[in-house]
Amino acid sequence: MFMKLMKNPAFLTGFLFLFGMCAASLVYYAVWGNEVPKLDLVKNEEGDFLSPPYSPLEYPPLGTDNFNRNVLLLIIVGAKYTIGAALVIMIFRVLPSVVLGLVVHFYFKPFRKIIDNIVDAANYFPPTLLSFLLLNWMLLEGPLYNPDHFPYDFSDKTMFYLVILIIISIPSLTLLFTNEYDRIMKEEFIDSAKVLGATKRHYIMNHIRPFILPQILLISIREFMIIMLLIAHLGVLKIFIGGAVIDEDFFQNTVLVSLSYEWSGLLGGWWQYLWTTYPWISFIPVVFFTLTILSAKLMLIGATRVMTDLHKPSLNNVSAEGAEQLYLKDKGTFELVKDVR
Repeated sequence: MFMKLMKNPAFLTGFLFLFGMCAASLVYYAVWGNEVPKLDLVKNEEGDFLSPPYSPLEYPPLGTDNFNRNVLLLIIVGAKYTIGAALVIMIFRVLPSVVLGLVVHFYFKPFRKIIDNIVDAANYFPPTLLSFLLLNWMLLEGPLYNPDHFPYDFSDKTMFYLVILIIISIPSLTLLFTNEYDRIMKEEFIDSAKVLGATKRHYIMNHIRPFILPQILLISIREFMIIMLLIAHLGVLKIFIGGAVIDEDFFQNTVLVSLSYEWSGLLGGWWQYLWTTYPWISFIPVVFFTLTILSAKLMLIGATRVMTDLHKPSLNNVSAEGAEQLYLKDKGTFELVKDVR
């Protein structure tokens, strides 16, 4: 299946962008570390010194920031942290939800209505606001207001960030998979398996697994897109992956600076320049967040097409009535992804 995915143009285009950004970031780290030096002053054609920060025209390709650092290098350094964090959160959201969905389906049926009502009610609370409220002290107020007695380092704050963003989504994803297991177990072939005395393990391995594996891939890509949006929103609220430090920029302003140069930190640190004469500083992380989400969307489109082709039954030597039955049987394979809001 992997080879079929890589032969799909949409999936391959999105995959190459994400892989290329991560690979470039890791190569830069291996050769130069995460250090991004401040640049010397640039002269114009007349030999006069220009005042930084420099625009993409004055210092190609992306210009410099409020510390007169190369913006392209900052984007490259931060790519591994941003995309890597999104991938880790995605994996630890989806995989536990798959297992917990099975547990709820098989062992908590008497409590399903209560569980459904609680999870549905919780879904009305904005995840960005919930994440901000849970992360605010650890990543923002604590280091700012009590820096001398703040006991947590970069790895502690990063772990706390990841755990919170994982936990807040597991209930809704668990319910999503549970509902899909309910739908699968209502199929006619399940009744036949029950008559033959099938066990729970038999249901999972032989009936649920073929239906759920393609959907796990599609939902994982969808979750990656949602996580990238959430990370961007938290960046605007000054909640950065791994926290931040206070520093003085080129304009002698006291600003928060991301410890890892991840993109939400760049976005939050540069957001105020959107209304100045240096708007390119604010737009660049927005552009890369957008390109990353679009790449994931291309992967989702390509994966959906490949999965649909794999599950499309061969109609050769099949009667019209049999072909219709096969079509209707396989039609529900991707209902889960299509119905997600």
